[in-house]
Amino acid sequence: MLSGHNCFRAYLHRFKRDDSPECPSCPEKPEDAEHVFFMCSRFNLQREELETILNQRIQPETLVEAMLSTKAAWNATSTFATEVLTDLRSIERRRARDNN
Repeated sequence: MLSGHNCFRAYLHRFKRDDSPECPSCPEKPEDAEHVFFMCSRFNLQREELETILNQRIQPETLVEAMLSTKAAWNATSTFATEVLTDLRSIERRRARDNN
């Protein structure tokens, strides 16, 4: 997820696998890893749960240190990333199926 190489629309759009790089929930914002992980409104609930466990607001500059601070922080970050990517993959599969 953090590499940006996954089922993010901005990434897929670069390879002509999606018709738009934009986030469907946040107009005029590219759906890339940073947007999804730190800002996208679709994942506010999951992000708030993660931030509660980490006891801090997550930001690109602080995420690695925060997730490496404890095993619980690592597990919570991993859970968040898994939930987000599972959701994005599901959406991508539906779009691909609907386009065929």
